[in-house]
Amino acid sequence: MYSLFKTWAEIDHEAIRFNIRQIRKLIGPRVKILVSVKAEGYGHGAVSISRTALSAGAEWLGVSHVKEALELRAFFPDTPILILSSGMSGHTRLIVRNRLTPVVCSLEIARDLAETALAAGTIANIHVMLDTGMGRIGVWHENSLTFLKQISQIKGIRLEGLASHFAAADDPDSAFTDRQLADFLRVVKEVKEEGIDIPLHHIANSGALINLKETHLDMVRPGIMLYGIYPTPHYRSRIELKPVLSLKTRIAYLKTVEPGRTISYGLTYLVKKKTRVATLPIGYGDGFSRAHSNRGEVLIRGRRAPIIGIVTMDQIMVDVGGIDGVAVGDEAVLIGEQGGDRITAEEIAERIGTISYEVLAQLGKRVSRVDLNA
Repeated sequence: MYSLFKTWAEIDHEAIRFNIRQIRKLIGPRVKILVSVKAEGYGHGAVSISRTALSAGAEWLGVSHVKEALELRAFFPDTPILILSSGMSGHTRLIVRNRLTPVVCSLEIARDLAETALAAGTIANIHVMLDTGMGRIGVWHENSLTFLKQISQIKGIRLEGLASHFAAADDPDSAFTDRQLADFLRVVKEVKEEGIDIPLHHIANSGALINLKETHLDMVRPGIMLYGIYPTPHYRSRIELKPVLSLKTRIAYLKTVEPGRTISYGLTYLVKKKTRVATLPIGYGDGFSRAHSNRGEVLIRGRRAPIIGIVTMDQIMVDVGGIDGVAVGDEAVLIGEQGGDRITAEEIAERIGTISYEVLAQLGKRVSRVDLNA
């Protein structure tokens, strides 16, 4: 099955379906699910992840920009697709023509969309993003009521959603998150009192979805939890999730190395006793970070083998001297399970000083995606 693949990622679609079921248990039947499939579905493959998530009960897809939205629209002609980032100037025709739903943060973009929609004989749905403390995009919540009144009076657009984004929802005891939610709900209340009808209100990302039921509102936006990764270890006891991605390769070369030899660029690893070294065909050109140099591990024959020397663009070296029977062609697991042991994306992230999101999303196109249970 993998004869053509030097390095591959197995995508377990039954795990996606399981995670969607777990999300549905938390939020109930009324709340809609928007799955975040930006950055190629966090490195898993946006189209295949979207197809499975939608069939399992998700209703919306969330992407970062117009290009990602257009790629998905070709496969999902009738699914609502929300563009979660700003920077849509010059793209309004594409948005209207392909019935995409943008997040809007300025009157200029809103008017441009309205003009384009009216010229096309249609109405463009939009969601307005409020900034309640993320400091990224969005209208500051203190000034939002005037903005929303102006938006609601523009012909050619329909104010379908009101959204915001948490800055610290991964912290289960964040007072800042409580304040963000309170500010968002205050605006929701003020808008209703003004008689402005907005069908969808959404603010819950993975951390809030798990930890704060009061954030579920009309729609939730699960991201990392869809892929079986916990936003923080605190949440393991609150919901069961199954990891979706396993990263694997095979031993391409084996050699015996005597004491005194060095391994890889920069001579950073000195062999101190006779051992066997396996070369694996994966490197930072595949999205396997150089930060793994002299500190990462892989699973071979169910045992952990340390990465030695600097990670190169296309290859890494591991010490297999303590593992019996190792041969060229043996499977090596970089993320996933083998022989009762497991290396998780969370473990890797902690080891190299990053987050699991980056570990997964940076996996490149040279890594073949193999869909299981699709």
